[in-house]
Amino acid sequence: MIDLNIFTNCTEQNSDSAALIERTFNSWKRVFSANTISALKVFIDPKPKSKNFHSYSSKIQTFFEKEGMQCSVFETNGLADGYLKSTKLCDSDYIFQLEHDWEFLPSIVHDIPLLIECMKKQQMEHLRFNKRENINLNESLTEIQVGDIAFCKTNKRSNNPHIIDRKSYLQRWNKRIDVSNRPKRADGIENMLVGVEGYIYGPFRYPKQINHIDGRGQKI
Repeated sequence: MIDLNIFTNCTEQNSDSAALIERTFNSWKRVFSANTISALKVFIDPKPKSKNFHSYSSKIQTFFEKEGMQCSVFETNGLADGYLKSTKLCDSDYIFQLEHDWEFLPSIVHDIPLLIECMKKQQMEHLRFNKRENINLNESLTEIQVGDIAFCKTNKRSNNPHIIDRKSYLQRWNKRIDVSNRPKRADGIENMLVGVEGYIYGPFRYPKQINHIDGRGQKI
């Protein structure tokens, strides 16, 4: 079981309904199954369309109620602030960190419990799913095997959808994250962890596992 955290904001295009969150969550559920979720939290930054905050929150909660799930909503002061809050408010040892505008692909063929077991065996603190083929592009990849599953060890931690060892962030990495809102979007998380070891799902040259929907752009 894992805590699922979804990070969103009141975008100009997509905060008048829960359609973006619905699309992302339904995609996640098709690959991983809602039965693996021990707790669900949504972290909302009111910016830039703050007048939508309460209605957006309500629509998100209504969607998850229809899914038969309890959803806790938290207001944040940006993505990095929400990320830190998630590590402190969750209870599970491993947590799934998901921004609001991703689609998961059938190239992911292993379930959450098995991936967590691999993380424990390899002492992975950060396991992400890649938006491109697993190749050396702005990072250095080394293929490794954990049991029957292949992964790529990398020198980069991206904020693309990922699972983290929550306690490692509480003990080591949270202090590096910049919550000042000077960095844009995920830069306050990603750029603060440059050169820190992470892992990517799949072997070298494995096809991409996620698509970016881009919630800031066209209306969903």
